[in-house]
Amino acid sequence: MGCLNHYNYRRIKVRKLLYLATLCVILLVCGLVRAQGTNATLSGTVTDNTGAVIPGATISAQNVRTGVVINTTTNESGVYIFPSLQPGIYEVTAEKSGFRKLAYNEVTLEVSARVALNFQLEVGTVTESVDVRADVDTRLALGTSSVGGVVTGQQVRDLPLPNRNALGLVSVHAGLVGDNLSGARIGTLNITRDGINVQDNRINSGVASTIFTSTDLIEEFRIVTSPADAEFGRGSGQIQMITRSGTNEFHGSLFESHRNTALNANTWFNNQRGHDPVTGAPISPRNILIRNQFGGRIGGPIIRNRTFFHVLYEGQHIRQKNSVTSTVFTQPARQGIFRFFPGVRNGNANAAVPTVDLAGNPVRPASATGDLQSVSLFGRDPNRSAPDRSGVIQRMISLMPLPNNFRTGDGLNTAGFTWIRSQSDDFKHLSLRFDHQFDDRHRLTFSYTRENGDAKNSFLAQPFPDSPGGNSLSRDRFYSLSIISTFKPTLLNEFRIGALRPLLRFFAPWELEGGSNVQPSAGNQLYLIDFASVTDPINVSNDPQGRITPVYQFSDTLTWLRGRHAFKGGAEVRFVSTNGFNSFDVTPRAVLGTGGVAIQNINNIPGIGQNNTAAQSMLNDLSGSIGSLRQAFNAPGGPNPNFLAGEVKYRNWRSRELAMFFKDDMRLSPSLTLNLGVRWEFFGVPYDANGKTAAVVGGTAGIFGISGASMADLFQPGRMNGSLSRVQTVGPNSANPDAKLYNDDWNNFAPAVGLSWSIPFLGKDKTVLRMGYGIGYERNSLRIIDVLGSDLPGLRTVTTLVPGSYLDLTRITLPLQPAGKPLDTVPITERTQTLRGFDTNLRLPYVQNWNISIQRELARRTLLEVRYVGNKGTKLVRGFDINEVNIFETGILEAFLTTMAGGHSPLLDRIFMGLNIPGLGVVDGRRITGSDVVRFNTTTQGHLASNGVASFADFLNRSTQFTGEVGGLLRRAGLPENFIIANPQFLSSRLTANTANSTYHSLQVEVTKRFTSGWQLQSNYTWSRALGEEEGDGQEIIDSYRNLRNWRLDKRLMDFHITHVWRNSGSVELPFGPKRKFLNGNNPVVSRLVGGWVIGAIFNVFSGSPISLSSGVNSYNTFGDNTPVIVGQLPKSFGAVEKDGNGVFYFGGLQRVPDPSIANMPANIRPLSTLTAIADSSGRLILVNPTPGQLGTLAPFYLEGPGSFRFDVSLSKRIRIGESKELEFRADATNVTNSPQWNNPNTDINSSNFGRITGAGGNRIIIVGIRVNF
Repeated sequence: MGCLNHYNYRRIKVRKLLYLATLCVILLVCGLVRAQGTNATLSGTVTDNTGAVIPGATISAQNVRTGVVINTTTNESGVYIFPSLQPGIYEVTAEKSGFRKLAYNEVTLEVSARVALNFQLEVGTVTESVDVRADVDTRLALGTSSVGGVVTGQQVRDLPLPNRNALGLVSVHAGLVGDNLSGARIGTLNITRDGINVQDNRINSGVASTIFTSTDLIEEFRIVTSPADAEFGRGSGQIQMITRSGTNEFHGSLFESHRNTALNANTWFNNQRGHDPVTGAPISPRNILIRNQFGGRIGGPIIRNRTFFHVLYEGQHIRQKNSVTSTVFTQPARQGIFRFFPGVRNGNANAAVPTVDLAGNPVRPASATGDLQSVSLFGRDPNRSAPDRSGVIQRMISLMPLPNNFRTGDGLNTAGFTWIRSQSDDFKHLSLRFDHQFDDRHRLTFSYTRENGDAKNSFLAQPFPDSPGGNSLSRDRFYSLSIISTFKPTLLNEFRIGALRPLLRFFAPWELEGGSNVQPSAGNQLYLIDFASVTDPINVSNDPQGRITPVYQFSDTLTWLRGRHAFKGGAEVRFVSTNGFNSFDVTPRAVLGTGGVAIQNINNIPGIGQNNTAAQSMLNDLSGSIGSLRQAFNAPGGPNPNFLAGEVKYRNWRSRELAMFFKDDMRLSPSLTLNLGVRWEFFGVPYDANGKTAAVVGGTAGIFGISGASMADLFQPGRMNGSLSRVQTVGPNSANPDAKLYNDDWNNFAPAVGLSWSIPFLGKDKTVLRMGYGIGYERNSLRIIDVLGSDLPGLRTVTTLVPGSYLDLTRITLPLQPAGKPLDTVPITERTQTLRGFDTNLRLPYVQNWNISIQRELARRTLLEVRYVGNKGTKLVRGFDINEVNIFETGILEAFLTTMAGGHSPLLDRIFMGLNIPGLGVVDGRRITGSDVVRFNTTTQGHLASNGVASFADFLNRSTQFTGEVGGLLRRAGLPENFIIANPQFLSSRLTANTANSTYHSLQVEVTKRFTSGWQLQSNYTWSRALGEEEGDGQEIIDSYRNLRNWRLDKRLMDFHITHVWRNSGSVELPFGPKRKFLNGNNPVVSRLVGGWVIGAIFNVFSGSPISLSSGVNSYNTFGDNTPVIVGQLPKSFGAVEKDGNGVFYFGGLQRVPDPSIANMPANIRPLSTLTAIADSSGRLILVNPTPGQLGTLAPFYLEGPGSFRFDVSLSKRIRIGESKELEFRADATNVTNSPQWNNPNTDINSSNFGRITGAGGNRIIIVGIRVNF
């Protein structure tokens, strides 16, 4: 497992180093061009007062903070350009012999901005100069047609951020809902820091960076929600961050931020549960979380005006204490004594019929037929006559405290142990940045980050205080180097190289020091114990795992100014890989239970009745009786793999990405810029470097198995034009090195066109019209490759041994033996596994973006913008199951309806003929018919009671009931193997293809005011509509169609759609104290008290997200997404949060009534049915369950869930100490009004909790801090 085990970041293969170095040289020589730079571009036209262009004018841009001066000259068209300026505040001057020098002060260049700044020179001498404050807002002067915005350094400093994560401020911008930008999938988002991607490239994690984006690290960042620029790639949404750099003055900070449970509110539902009547303590207390974030930064000059540095260290200590309740044996139970009251089921203190009180004292229920019984379970069963003789169970139970909570378990034999479990999480972050200006033509920037995280008791946490817990760690590294060279005023090159190496490792308790001593072993093989009655003393719910996902990135830019054209073009290369392992079930599990030998003489204990099962489980646990042994075997790579004991599932996925673009920003006039460009992207088909890439033989065709090769072969029972599905390995180092998971997609061209027009007749530089169109391609996450390229039958097998004779812990033999060989063909009688495969001709999904906006300056540094933003996702990836049960062509629906109506179906006679049915007898088609079996057998009655014709079809296809073999019912009847599903080898046969689409439309209105006169404001409103068939946020992106016969039924509102969003953010320096409007007198004490106060706030209001009402009835297929049938009036706006003493409800005025379909069921089935319909307060039906063969008519996501609002506030007090130091006290509060952020209600019309809301987030959290700035 290489670096996953040893964390050696220096162990890089020489071959890879040589390969990367060679590529680096090629890029430098060829002058390829980098995409998505974070530096700003400043350009414009120089004219005289007649409008004639002035060639040869000298333009100088001086960074106010660093003093660095960059010069250029205008060309023959009077046009100049600075293609790559470090974001910041500049003084820009233009001079030419015979003209007065003109200087613009306070020109703000933001990250990735393209600003147009024109000069009109007056006749005069150069010694005469005109200084102008840059009143033209550079946001208005942007020469781009993309839609987005910038989170400025002022916002990062002033707005409330409780976790110091600057990326949290993405939420202040329009067009964002959760992690989705402008209605697009989260996989279309590209996040960079200093030009290098910082996302987790294994999974699509949305708005998140693997490297912590501290507020003391990030200077500012740009969000692009609708790109119309060939320079933007790897997605249709962009977040581009830049880090702080040093300046000509030394500046820094020391800081401490503290979160404490004592300052925070409890959740609404925890408060609702009240207090313990005995102790008076809250029944659900706040979990304790203490977090300290601390550190310091410093930046300044190494050589003034030339070399600068910035260093940040940040640490974080989190200490959590959570209330945990685990189930334990009571003291008598540990001795094998089982206690019960005859005639009743044991019940804990919270049960409807308790058999103990809150202190654990037995309480005889009124319905009990006798007093408390205490009987020994030992000595009754000849196999389980005594406690476990291996000593393992006793060692495990010794870790188990005695109970102190009798609200759980059965109260008499098992109960709860409630305790406070501690967890720690320590994090260290170090970032360095160096900037060096060689001369006015060459500049170098280098940044580096090192992060180490260590969490104790966070993975497989302790169930009991004396049990060992698991740990996790992270080791993340980031590197970025850029060199910017101006070869001449019209030609600039920027080269960049970078790497991201995030590592995660999760350690199980038995891997850590002392942990393996607790676990038992058989020979040299460690194994794990899984109890039946109580919480496992060692947490065995997961297994060791880890991953490292490095990305190496190389790019270069070349910008050429010629006439009115600013040409830019080039390429970017990325090497993406993810090396990960998991060891699920590689360590054998001994599951305690009955196994193949039934327990004797427990069910005949007088009066034990309903407690029989609990008593048997307890006896199995105490005696060490093994119900089953389970062990997984994985195969290593290579052409001829074998299953090996102890071999983990390890995959080394690799992918190569290449992008090229060319664009022209054409200045048709000083007020009109046309943006033209085209981009090409290639995402290579990933492969496992060890030869373990698994794929279905035949690609798409192989998914359909014996039925055929395409969707046209579905629902054709008996027509078998295919063959059994098989799995093979493909790609390098496999048996099929030239084959791939799917074919390469080379024709991924993305045009981009737009314009930006400063409308002259509405005031000079006052109103700008922009419009643009562009395409962004979506890369598939490596996680979906990992699932579809490795979780296939053939390279992993799990052996489960259910002993036919009695087996306990004294006689275990390990390891088990794997069944079969790798890549063996799955028999058609198996039907428990899942087959997954890509469409052979899978294409790269893409999103078309378009926008039109008009921007108007309302006042100095205050803008109003109204825009329409839309997009369309095409060829989006979606996985779906082709094994939809066929109830129509098979006649199963007709047979089901006949049976439900009391008749007799010839098809069911054929299926059950000759079988001896318990409780009925032998089916002969006359005295006992097949329909009688379905109506009167307890196994099949539930299908009738739930209108479950599809679940009944699945039963016929897979059940071993009555025949002892999978599919035996159909096979005995002479029916074809594909009678019910297309690929009967498998439970599920999933095809991943380009079958999804999406659309998004929005109106956005935004007012922004830059920080001037002590305050800033940003307010935006968005009306939007996001439609599609699948959100694309799952690891496998699997979402079976409601009906494979009609895919169009799946188009709906996306679950992240929100119709109305109103976002507000801003900050204000209160106008008191020195140099302020009020109380600015001579009293220094008063001035210090009332001055330096800053308030920041974020206030958001959202309408609700879509909710889908469900019936859960398998009336059509078994995919579980059936909706009700609407038979009455149900407005789309229906629903409101209502609270009463019984809880929180959303569908007030509705009631559950018996479903009308129950009346059509056989008389003996009606009492078994739990189907309910929804009626209004007058009893008029609104929603009913689908009848057999019917698909719900209510559209998915028809209603809207609870809306929400949230008000976050920060309050700072800044005290000047001398001329250069400042002491700052600060408090940040999230949800300061402590308003519940309600979860969506239960939407199952057959649930007793229909309409009930059982969760809410957003309890108020307050963080306090102190810092010293110098």
